[in-house]
Amino acid sequence: MNKKTNFLIFLLAISCGAVVANIYYAQPIIQFISADLHISSNFSGLLTTLTQIGYGAGLFFLVPMADLYKSKRIIVFLLGLTILSLIGALLSTNGFLFLFIVTIIGIGASAAQMLVPLTMKIVPKEEAGNYIGKVMSGLLIGIMIARPFSIAVTDWVGWRMVYFFSFLLLVSILLLLLKFLPDFEVESNLGITYPALLRSMVRVLFDTVPLQQRAFYHACIFATFSLYWTVMPILLRSESLRFSNNEIALIGFVAIAGALLTPYIGKLADKGYIYFMTNVSIGLVILSIVLLFFVRDHSFISIVLIVISGIILDIGVAGNMLLGQKVIYSLNPSIRNRLNGLYMTIFFLGGAFGSWVGSYSYYQFSPEAALLFAIAFPILALLVHIWKGNVTLTKAIG
Repeated sequence: MNKKTNFLIFLLAISCGAVVANIYYAQPIIQFISADLHISSNFSGLLTTLTQIGYGAGLFFLVPMADLYKSKRIIVFLLGLTILSLIGALLSTNGFLFLFIVTIIGIGASAAQMLVPLTMKIVPKEEAGNYIGKVMSGLLIGIMIARPFSIAVTDWVGWRMVYFFSFLLLVSILLLLLKFLPDFEVESNLGITYPALLRSMVRVLFDTVPLQQRAFYHACIFATFSLYWTVMPILLRSESLRFSNNEIALIGFVAIAGALLTPYIGKLADKGYIYFMTNVSIGLVILSIVLLFFVRDHSFISIVLIVISGIILDIGVAGNMLLGQKVIYSLNPSIRNRLNGLYMTIFFLGGAFGSWVGSYSYYQFSPEAALLFAIAFPILALLVHIWKGNVTLTKAIG
């Protein structure tokens, strides 16, 4: 593989991570943004919920457009829209206006899912899996590093500087993409209109049972993931635990180590252990929440439990997403982009729901209530997978 190709893959990976990170910056710093913009606790959860809803809307309504029009033009437009929205976030002094802005930021972040498929046009087909994995690694690192980064920056220089850094990063990436990303032609003319393309996605969803099930499993898992990172920073700053922002950021950075183990899950999936590893991945998410019930203070044992909880949560979530993609990518290649768009849309909507439930239940009831919701989602996914998963999986890839 020549240097130009390796550079393009690296650029795609960095771009995906930088774009998608914008969905998650606000999650652990809701308290600071809400206080500054006078957003009540009842509405504070919308800061992350609306961002993820915007992202889901972009996945469903905009990503399929890459089957009809040149993807580079759509990507450039969405990055420009995100950059303008980040300027709005920096200057915003009104809570309701800020909620609108973060929704637009979420829509713009859907450009990440147009960048990933471009890998297929850059590398030889026989090496595509390896390089798609590298690009997806960039996306996952962006998701996982966004929260501890935003906590650390907020503690040092304030929450607005998080969005200023993102603004500078996205401007740099936009310039690099304009200069180096080829303006690929649309591979095939579907001969249909945009409304017809959207209608076909609805048919794909209703006709594809493996997609329905894998999307449901990961929607539940991602609801817990989003709830976890919405509630945990608030919980750790509480009177009983008294963690500093730097300590919370450090815990978040350490938890990223869990993502390093996900390739091993992929190798086991390649050997046919998808059903078993799905149960393991969901089980790890359940265990990550169970451990938090034993966190009572700022002791060494509590810190160890929190770190282990974060690591195994990331392993379970990233592993389950990888397993889900392996299943849906084994289905009809002619509708693969639409399958991916639907899969991503559904589970990110699950994440949006989890963020809202976490914030609402924490403030209206108790931290324990939020944790009970966090554990209920993956238990439901596990029960459905044990009941239906093996039969459907055999039909899908057997």
